[in-house]
Amino acid sequence: MPVGKLILFGILGLVVAEATVFLTVAWMFGSFAAVAGLIATSLLGMLVLAQMGRRLAGRLVDILSQRDFGAPGTRSGGFLTTLGGLLLVLPGFITDCVGLLLLIPAVQRRLIARAPTGRPRPDASRVLDLDRSQWRDLPDRHIADGAGERRRVPPRRSRRR
Repeated sequence: MPVGKLILFGILGLVVAEATVFLTVAWMFGSFAAVAGLIATSLLGMLVLAQMGRRLAGRLVDILSQRDFGAPGTRSGGFLTTLGGLLLVLPGFITDCVGLLLLIPAVQRRLIARAPTGRPRPDASRVLDLDRSQWRDLPDRHIADGAGERRRVPPRRSRRR
């Protein structure tokens, strides 16, 4: 099945699920309480986006290019917080629950820990253990020696003539 159809079915499924949850909440608590809840979470989402918008006005492209998805209090720019604010603005209780979860720093840290880094993870089956006799130390040109000065080791030159 093409990806476009899957996305369309996913969006339609979300709309049906949101309508079902809204009707259930309206039946349990009353339609006024259900509409007031949607308006309150949308206002909360707008406040979050306004706060993040001041911080991220010029940095959104940098955040996405560096895969910087964390909380604003960390070294990150707060992509997950912005996404949570966007989900809060959308009408519906399911998107509101997901948006509120994304505003919790512990959830953000867990998502960041699981996020792909773009680097391949080391595979335990491909680890090669060597004895000390099977490898040797090479001088590092960028590590300071014991005196605190940088030691420059000249690169090896080939002996071509």
